[in-house]
Amino acid sequence: MNTYILIYEGFANFEVVIASLLLKNKGNCNIITIAVDSDPITSCEGFKYVPHKLLSDIDIDDIDVLLIPGGDPNELYDKGEVYDLIRRANKAQVIIGAICAAPIHLAKAGIIEDVKYTVSNDVKTHNDFNKGNYEDSNIVIDGNIITAKPTGYVDFGIEIGKMMSIYENEADLEETINFFKCFRD
Repeated sequence: MNTYILIYEGFANFEVVIASLLLKNKGNCNIITIAVDSDPITSCEGFKYVPHKLLSDIDIDDIDVLLIPGGDPNELYDKGEVYDLIRRANKAQVIIGAICAAPIHLAKAGIIEDVKYTVSNDVKTHNDFNKGNYEDSNIVIDGNIITAKPTGYVDFGIEIGKMMSIYENEADLEETINFFKCFRD
């Protein structure tokens, strides 16, 4: 299985770290960072990244999960290849996870017109959203799409794991929740 994570200048790495850790360690997923070009990228936390692949080199059939972390949405607004990838992933029924401000890209790609979603408060009034489908929740799952507020990053990772059936059983899921949410081992 392959998890592709879209990285771009100023993206919020922390929002997808737990999801990628769970998918890699429990789901044996390959974690592949993708970007529009090969330039080094600095996350909002100050870490430097070089993407594994460029969007132009992606075969949609290789993607099981597409994660889009938050950050400044303006960084991607003029990147048509991002919206094309999102549309192709949705058509292929790839699990698409968008957190914080990233659901704006799903809206701009036109894939959540009839989908329930959540998004960070500072962008929820953006004109591209169908405001009638907004839910004021940390996590919203509708079909193959999961959206989350930035405060829902732990639940985001756990729920994506459920969608990908990475937990061996209920005890395994409960152990994961206890460790990451309740800080109990």
